[in-house]
Amino acid sequence: MSRRPDPSPEPEKQVVIALSRMPVETVTVTRLRAIVSGHVDWNGVMALASRWQVEPAVFGNLRRLFDAELSPELVQQLGDLERTARAHALSATMRLADLVNALAAAGIPAIVLKGPAIAIAAYGDCSRRTFADVDLLLHRSDLMAARDLLVTRGFAPDFSSEMVGALVNGQHALEFSDSRSRVELHWSLLSRHLSFDLDPEELWDRAVEIECAGTRLMALAPHHLFLYLCAHGAKHEWMLFRWLCDVAQLARGLTPSEAQQVVRLAERTHSKRLLALGLRLARETFGEEESPFPEEAYLRADDTEALIAVARSRVGFTFGDAPRLLPRRLAAIHPYAEPLTFWLRSRERTRDRLVCAARFVFAPAPRDFHGGSIQKMLRPARLAVHALRRVVHAS
Repeated sequence: MSRRPDPSPEPEKQVVIALSRMPVETVTVTRLRAIVSGHVDWNGVMALASRWQVEPAVFGNLRRLFDAELSPELVQQLGDLERTARAHALSATMRLADLVNALAAAGIPAIVLKGPAIAIAAYGDCSRRTFADVDLLLHRSDLMAARDLLVTRGFAPDFSSEMVGALVNGQHALEFSDSRSRVELHWSLLSRHLSFDLDPEELWDRAVEIECAGTRLMALAPHHLFLYLCAHGAKHEWMLFRWLCDVAQLARGLTPSEAQQVVRLAERTHSKRLLALGLRLARETFGEEESPFPEEAYLRADDTEALIAVARSRVGFTFGDAPRLLPRRLAAIHPYAEPLTFWLRSRERTRDRLVCAARFVFAPAPRDFHGGSIQKMLRPARLAVHALRRVVHAS
């Protein structure tokens, strides 16, 4: 039996959370029927589903499961919104497929990291998950050729030529934009300073093919994708509700064998707390569900309790003063202080924390390369001066 996923009395929030899943459990439909039949601000539901970026699932589930409880006008409106959201997702997927095919024709293989790869693996349909940025994993040796191809297709680089070496060496993405979308080219899953080391060659060796929008695309193997999403969420303090849906949906579709592969990968990469945080957040959000993961993968609650409180605040589940991992004065020393602290607290190994903190302070960031070698050498001093100014200003 599933418990109520969110203690909030707001019916709009309960409706959106519950109906963001595909499919919706029978017990959840029964619980929601009384809510849907009561007083619900449907404009609020539609606005929240849009803000949380789960329109295709929420609007589709509402229309299919509760058409008898809703007015014909509302059912029609929900149908229109669902079709629009799914059309946007499909259009973005087709543009991505066109780009991947162009890269392949130029001899540049690419793995689709998120977007339609998650949509197929988690929702079974590339139109059931919206996405904005295109994230592609390439071989490091192909990055410059891919850059040139993107430029010929009308994409402008969001970085200067002086930054390329620092971006590549630091395992940062090369970002490009055109009038409709942003493309990020990666050769590693996360930036080097985060010390999350999944061997790129292993990712390529275990990659799988998926069929999407009439074409074949390469995607990460299920165990690599699941742990990557847990790490990506922690990097950004789990600030998007859609990321929680992705993890919950993927967990539902994993076999016990695949879940064990995720656990072994987390153990090998010292990422057990990253995994436990993702699993516990999904459980906190959607309630107890049948899981392919062994209970020990969730770790002790006190290992992730403070992080979960921060993440739920970031998503918008709680109101009032947001919980803090740092005192306000310390949080003021750098715009990245709190996200970095969240990441450090998400890692269980002291060595990874120290390496991450040291790289952040001492390794030049890509923008440091604008000022030449002196600017790169002075990064620690510059960070200290800026931190002091912010602390004085905050006081």
